[in-house]
Amino acid sequence: MRRKRMKSNKSILSLLFLLLSFTDISAQESVQIQDPGKYFSRKEKRIFERAIHYEATFYNRIFPDKKIDFSDIKFTVVPSHIEYVLYLQKLGAIAHKNSPGIYFPSTHELVICSDKKYKESFVKISCHELSHAFLHLHSGDKNIPAWLNEGLAVYLEEMTFGRKKIKQRINSRNIARVKTLIELQDLNLSEFVTWSYPKFSAESFTQEGYGYAVGYCLTLFLMQHDEDKAITIFRNLIGEQTAVAVFNDYYPGGFAQLEKDFIEYFGKYQK
Repeated sequence: MRRKRMKSNKSILSLLFLLLSFTDISAQESVQIQDPGKYFSRKEKRIFERAIHYEATFYNRIFPDKKIDFSDIKFTVVPSHIEYVLYLQKLGAIAHKNSPGIYFPSTHELVICSDKKYKESFVKISCHELSHAFLHLHSGDKNIPAWLNEGLAVYLEEMTFGRKKIKQRINSRNIARVKTLIELQDLNLSEFVTWSYPKFSAESFTQEGYGYAVGYCLTLFLMQHDEDKAITIFRNLIGEQTAVAVFNDYYPGGFAQLEKDFIEYFGKYQK
């Protein structure tokens, strides 16, 4: 047992650290990623460089007065699931089932598992966790609603980065999940937007990604409904105001109208 543990620790010490080395990403057309371990293919690296630039620009729109030095973001790639679990234990965290990525605000560290079973979604996972990093760096110590934190992360992981065009790849599974909740009359948005992080996590991991699906759809709805208003709403949701109060102030007709519009939109949604 002791010999196996020593072997695992040695492997953990040899993990790759990707450093996102830039100081003013908004002024750059591209970002250079250091990847000596070749965890990214050439295509994945190119896509992720575009994703970094896009997400940084996106969060600069939400927080136009906040200047961030992104050079201290640490990106740790763990090559196997068992090493991922052990690495998170070392950091005092638990690896949730089917969750191969995590961001630690206290150390500005993204940890991603590159096990072969996650290989096809490696870039999406990286984009998801990168969203958490950018949002926390911008918001500092301000409160971030759980649904917004995850909703934005899922929304941004679904962006497609072509050579000439960047667009949202609609997550049909999440929309189908929300449509079902609407049909069953099992969706209470006024309660959902108040969920704490433990509540969000518990409901999501026991109810087929409930929180992630609703958070994504609410974010998608706002962005498709009126992108400029959505950015304003996101900005004002960061802090101590309740989500209902923010929607009452910035959504036409207030929260009651938002809930009505949301249910009508996804109840009739056709791809």
